[in-house]
Amino acid sequence: MSQQMEFPTPTAEHAGLQERAGVWKVQSSFYMDPDPATPPMVAEAKETVETFGPFWTRSVYESDFMGQPFRGQATLGYDPENEEYVSTWIDTMSPTFFHFRGKLEGDTLEMKGRAFDCMSKMEANYRTTEVLRSPDERVFEMFMELPDGNEFRMMTHVYTRA
Repeated sequence: MSQQMEFPTPTAEHAGLQERAGVWKVQSSFYMDPDPATPPMVAEAKETVETFGPFWTRSVYESDFMGQPFRGQATLGYDPENEEYVSTWIDTMSPTFFHFRGKLEGDTLEMKGRAFDCMSKMEANYRTTEVLRSPDERVFEMFMELPDGNEFRMMTHVYTRA
């Protein structure tokens, strides 16, 4: 019983997440219709990312959406046991809790999850991609799988370090 407990140590993946900390300016495009000819709604936003110990980041996204204040909160970490990234998302315009898991391939983090879609009133599959263009720029996109199996791009966010 006198054996000393060993605490986990951060991995290279955790160190990479820590580099996201800071304030980001965001150019957001929200696609309201699966028809690619329909122009997106655009908005400017701010995201503040902070470290939450050596393993996690916690971020707050703030914008106006359709004339309403909009806030979202995410967590992002790396699960070394399963060798995958994990993320959560909640926001002020939806009662849906999102949970994603995924892999980093090169400079692209692709994550997948399943959650309730308020519009269709059904569960749906979601996929996100985030491309790290440089330490000061990243591009995030979110897609939803439609009932026919095709994907609908819901949003694109271009992040630039403030």
